[in-house]
Amino acid sequence: MNETVEQRTICAFCNTTGGRIRHVSRSYGKGDHLLVIENVPIMICPHCGESYMTAETLPEIERIKLHRQAMAESRSVPVAIFA
Repeated sequence: MNETVEQRTICAFCNTTGGRIRHVSRSYGKGDHLLVIENVPIMICPHCGESYMTAETLPEIERIKLHRQAMAESRSVPVAIFA
């Protein structure tokens, strides 16, 4: 019998299983110093509603921010202000 077992993640806030990893875009800074990092893994708990980055993700975010000149490509994007 061949079964695919789904990996279940335990929520750091409510300690229940069933959390899902989603990949999202996050922005850091503003204006000329804005950096958008795509494909950031975020843990989302369907039970308590919390979402957070894991301890493994945070150093990578800091590394990307530190080396933004070498790692980032420039893109032109529309920006709207919520008023």
